[in-house]
Amino acid sequence: MRFLCLFFCLFAGVLTACSQVPRGSRTSRLVVLDIGHSLSLPGAKTPGAINGRVLRECEFWHQYAYVVKQEVQRAGFRCVIINRGNPPNAEPFISYAKKSAITYLRHPDVNAERYPSHYFPDRVASGMVSADYAIYNRAACIVFLHHNSSGNRWKTGASPSVILRNRYNGSELAQALRSTMERDILNHGMPNAGRGCKTEVRCVDATRSAGWLNACDDAGIPAAVVESAFLDNRAHASFLATDAGARAYARAVGRAIVSFMRISPTIRRHYRTNPNEPDEGSFGYAAESRCLHVQGAKLQFKGI
Repeated sequence: MRFLCLFFCLFAGVLTACSQVPRGSRTSRLVVLDIGHSLSLPGAKTPGAINGRVLRECEFWHQYAYVVKQEVQRAGFRCVIINRGNPPNAEPFISYAKKSAITYLRHPDVNAERYPSHYFPDRVASGMVSADYAIYNRAACIVFLHHNSSGNRWKTGASPSVILRNRYNGSELAQALRSTMERDILNHGMPNAGRGCKTEVRCVDATRSAGWLNACDDAGIPAAVVESAFLDNRAHASFLATDAGARAYARAVGRAIVSFMRISPTIRRHYRTNPNEPDEGSFGYAAESRCLHVQGAKLQFKGI
């Protein structure tokens, strides 16, 4: 509770000068795992029950993020698990949260409101509080734990598994996640009709995940979003609905992070040198952003 008070007191003012922004470091040993969405709005879900249960994105990672954390800590690195939402008030999530020592940032984005980073106010997105947490703590990297879905009906065959990454600092982290998923999970327990996983840069204003990834990029922090499993894919969901399959998937994520952390000290970090110079990730680049009034956001583009 003392840490949360300090954390939110820090956010009372918007830090815009480059010298005031905490920077990620190659020598940092801190891994941040962010459980996507919140228990009140749990994200993607299966179209129906499979193996006797309906899978929901946020609920899945509440149960299994601890397995990722174990892999990271076993290798000698620090690891914290965070979630943008409020603490749970019912079992089994109270027990999951206690076991994993989840830090709740109490900003569940009930209406999916976009809001700015406190460090880079032209970076705007729902869930930005998680990126700001990683920046404040000078993380070595942050991995956003998600699942994907492309509809509300069951699909068979291949799904477009992907690891999203930030543009300048996320390449090696995303490649570690992609290669580990292809080697150990996709078509090796979790069928995907022979299709592998790709990595994709997300950096354009108003596109999903771009705000978090850009803010972390600006601070020199490698960031990636795990979107390699699709909950509307019957084969994917069937694999994840078993405890053995879910643990194997989570362990693969953990092993990939460890692989990255072992090479992290050799990787040069990129930092945004001038936060006042806009790019395609700045608020207002997308037409939909120019139609919004977002309190505290720095509108870099007023028209194109």
